[in-house]
Amino acid sequence: MNEQEQLMDNLLNVDLEIIDVVRELQQGNWESDSHKQQVGDLLKIRDEMVQKLMAANGGEHQCDCGHDHHHE
Repeated sequence: MNEQEQLMDNLLNVDLEIIDVVRELQQGNWESDSHKQQVGDLLKIRDEMVQKLMAANGGEHQCDCGHDHHHE
């Protein structure tokens, strides 16, 4: 697995973890401060991973999926 594939795999895992934590928050009526913090931390990690992936792609912001993945 090359570096780009590894980053994409890690990104998918972070996305799935974010979904799980948001589900736990929703089930708890959005009252858990620790879960809210965890989502914030995971989003920061995700943003860093997206930046690394974009850098590995030579800074291109299009992946031919039709979406703009540019994050500032």
